[in-house]
Amino acid sequence: MGINSVVTAGAIASDPSDDYFMKLPQTSSHASHMQPASYFAIDENLRRALARETRATCSVDDSELPFQVHNYYSLSPLETVDIYTSGAVKQQSIKAQSISDGRHYTLDRIAGLQPGQKPELGAIDKWRQVQTPNVAHTHEAFLTHAFGDNSLVIVHDYKPLATNLASRIAEGQVPMSEAFLWSVVLQLASALSSIHVAGLAVQVLDASTVLLSPTNRVYISCGGLADVLSLHAAHSIEVAQQNDLRSIGQILRVLLNRSPDNVIAVQGQAPMVVPGRGYSPEFKELFGYLNHHVTPVVTIEDILRLAGPRVLAELDAVRRETDLLLDNLRLEMGNGRLVRLLCKMNFVTERDDGTVDSEWSETGDRYLIKLFRDYVFHAVDDDGRPVASMAHVVGNLNKLDSGSPEKVMLMSRDEKSCLVVSYSEVKRCVEDAYQELTSPTQTWR
Repeated sequence: MGINSVVTAGAIASDPSDDYFMKLPQTSSHASHMQPASYFAIDENLRRALARETRATCSVDDSELPFQVHNYYSLSPLETVDIYTSGAVKQQSIKAQSISDGRHYTLDRIAGLQPGQKPELGAIDKWRQVQTPNVAHTHEAFLTHAFGDNSLVIVHDYKPLATNLASRIAEGQVPMSEAFLWSVVLQLASALSSIHVAGLAVQVLDASTVLLSPTNRVYISCGGLADVLSLHAAHSIEVAQQNDLRSIGQILRVLLNRSPDNVIAVQGQAPMVVPGRGYSPEFKELFGYLNHHVTPVVTIEDILRLAGPRVLAELDAVRRETDLLLDNLRLEMGNGRLVRLLCKMNFVTERDDGTVDSEWSETGDRYLIKLFRDYVFHAVDDDGRPVASMAHVVGNLNKLDSGSPEKVMLMSRDEKSCLVVSYSEVKRCVEDAYQELTSPTQTWR
């Protein structure tokens, strides 16, 4: 997570497939004390990242999947992975929307259960209690014949655009830096710490059961699978948790195996994967600690000790991301106020739907609101061309929302009437007209 922030600053090129995109001016012809429109808008890189996630969440791909399974509908296939335990278990991940709350979830389906095979569905209860950022939260498990066979389905949180680490490695879509590897180790260690404290173990942790997001967030995606299917019932919880921690080392081997610099040929033996010359002594020590069987007990504390200052770097990255999101959230909070203000204005202006007197919107305070609306949205320059300035719109709406005492000159469309009023007076007119319109005691017909 510390490798790629959610967004990066820089110039944004227009995307013809993005119907929301609007090029905001970097400079403004308005007074220097006015903020440019980009000051009030969410960071464009962040908006695009969120828009991609939204499109991925809402899209439904054509498939032969049933429309509804249990309490979930609009099923769309995500990916299928082989999870290796004592034998290969094929897991199909499916995106679906809940009837209960409208949210999207991932249905992890294990197909073709044998007639005598009885999954321990009650084992999922403990996994519901695990709440940690690097684990796709487990919600429920159920059996179904909706797919045409006896299938087990475990429901996890849906992580938009996140795909399993094994496929990302195969496609060459993971960073090659040591910093990325430290980030993966620390995120997995954080997730396993919460899981182990709850008295649980993943037991099937490998590159195929780890999700990687476009921003390098890591998620363990298979919570509860081993317990429900009793894949390692003979192992004690202590042994299972040790295997989880050693699995981090196995994942590092898979990641390092991408580069020939990290592979050593040994005559008469299988090639060995070891960190090459470009890696720090601390990382080499960590790799050896996680992969050498002579290490008696692997602990989270030892991993953090070996990580040293990398823990602080990861924490700094999280804080930077939090600051970025909070800064943009503040902007959106302000934009929400402007939306409510626009709604009130448009409820009132030029209302001719038969519910009110046709002259109501054109007289008194309502007429003043109409003039202000024209001043903000229908302005023209000296050559009679429309002025489509976002800075002009946002600046004036903010002054209106705050009730600024600053004066503004409003002119009728025929240029025969001219009024000089303050923004606070216009705001009072908007509030009074809206209250009158929505008053339960007002009779309109």
